[in-house]
Amino acid sequence: MATPYDSSINIIQETVYGTYVAPTRAFEYTDEKFDWKPKRVQGGGLRVGSRIPRSGRRVTTTVNGDGSVEIEATSKGMGVLLDSALGSSTSTAVGATTCYQQVFTFGDTPKSLTVQKSIPEAGGTIDAASFLGCMVNSWTFTSPQDDLAKFSFDMDVRDLDVSQTFATLTYPSSPSLYHFALASITIGGSVTVPTTTALATGGTATTDVREFEVTVSNNLKDDRYNFGSAGKKSKPTVGLRTMTGKFSAEYTSTTYRSAFIADTELPITLTFTSTESLATGFAQLQVVLPAVKLDAGIPISNKGDLVIVEYPFTVLDNLVAAQPIYVVLRTSDSAI
Repeated sequence: MATPYDSSINIIQETVYGTYVAPTRAFEYTDEKFDWKPKRVQGGGLRVGSRIPRSGRRVTTTVNGDGSVEIEATSKGMGVLLDSALGSSTSTAVGATTCYQQVFTFGDTPKSLTVQKSIPEAGGTIDAASFLGCMVNSWTFTSPQDDLAKFSFDMDVRDLDVSQTFATLTYPSSPSLYHFALASITIGGSVTVPTTTALATGGTATTDVREFEVTVSNNLKDDRYNFGSAGKKSKPTVGLRTMTGKFSAEYTSTTYRSAFIADTELPITLTFTSTESLATGFAQLQVVLPAVKLDAGIPISNKGDLVIVEYPFTVLDNLVAAQPIYVVLRTSDSAI
């Protein structure tokens, strides 16, 4: 019998926006909030003898939904979500065919997803709900102090289908978790951005940072309701993206304060190196931001305790690096 823990998130990229495809990649998720929100309009015509609005004059004019899912960052299986979030990807063998480098950068036409979630009833029956035309509107990567790194994805949803059967759940085999102890970071200096087979290198290594976060908004133009589509939206287009983030650090020098005051451009590279061996090296996750400017950075005394400073930042395009963000996976996954 199913228990309340027997819930699932299963996804696949769609061939045609909003058209169901049986999901093939299941995720061990930590939170989800997928919902369907049809717009119901009540006719307002008056009728003799009727004292309240009438049931026969209520209609559904448009349908849509939204959703979010949070997953722990792992060495396998994340490619399909990252590809859908950023819009462009490559997967290239590195040295041997059991080691691949997946590189995710901005693309103008991100793919839509079918997301099927299952919820068990109290009696044990598992109900499947398939959310169609799911597109990532924004996503966040967080690496807290003394914790697991996580990705969260907020999505726009076109439609809901509850007629589909529960798809087989296929989870990645024994993935490694990326966490605080595996992380290193460089801030400032000169960084060589990643290629299809090489990780980013360079930058000024630092050991005073204790947590990091970056949020990317695709700013989808999702209000595309037109005649002839039965109240369903056309595929959203990507707007002018925005990227913000923050890191906190012990106040060990005036380096970041000076960068804030001078509005200095800083590259940031965050790298996680697991102990999972690949044919070439180890499974790794890298987030590369070639051009960051700090939005605050004046330390405040902490009643005599250790001073910790939070540095919010904006990610910009310096027109030198080919991309304003790179997310890189060294993985045994051959396909995105």
